Amino acid sequence: MGPINGVKFNAFFLINSAENKITENALHHSTLQFTDLVKTCDIDIISAKNLPSIDQSKDFDLIFIDVDSFNFTDDIPCEIQRLANSTRVVLFNAIDNIYHEKKLLISNIAGIFYRKDPLDMILRGITKLQKNERWFKRKTMNSALSELLIKVNKSNQLPDNSQQQSISLPSLTRRENTIIGLVSRGAKNQEIADQLHISPNTVKTHLYSIFRKTSSRNRIELISRTQHFIPTIN
Repeated sequence: MGPINGVKFNAFFLINSAENKITENALHHSTLQFTDLVKTCDIDIISAKNLPSIDQSKDFDLIFIDVDSFNFTDDIPCEIQRLANSTRVVLFNAIDNIYHEKKLLISNIAGIFYRKDPLDMILRGITKLQKNERWFKRKTMNSALSELLIKVNKSNQLPDNSQQQSISLPSLTRRENTIIGLVSRGAKNQEIADQLHISPNTVKTHLYSIFRKTSSRNRIELISRTQHFIPTIN
């Protein structure tokens, strides 16, 4: 498998201080198995037993952390959170039903892989990460988006007139501001196109520009990063 869009990724692997071994659970993936899968996606990797510094992390597109290296189930360790705020952090070797996925997502973790994940699912997840997408269970993504939409709609009652839905963000055009307002209300691309009398492809072009200007990778991040700019209408 070659690099996505011709871009080769560099990844850092934090491995458990004790050498990972396959347990009696035949579905458990050792660190070696996981790293071999990552290599098949044409990703260069460096492994170590200590996390890189913030400055060092800038050399990597992805930082994979074997959760066996950290004993946590709820609050994310400070050193992981600091890295997640500056680069894309992915957890692997996780035990199912222990980690609060939505909390990880909101904390800017890029994805999580479980010990029982089949190999083809892991490969799909790695490919998504190479496309700058996140890798979580679908129900986690849907729940997080619904929660953000409820929060925005409760605190910011926007009028029906789309021309009054613009929000004030630096460097965005009036049309981009309007589209963010509609996205924050849960509008899909076709609904935005119908309301603004433009084509769905034009909506996609505007969204690409908005994501780039706001450093957002998807609608969840966009809503999270722009909700404070939406004016409250009395």
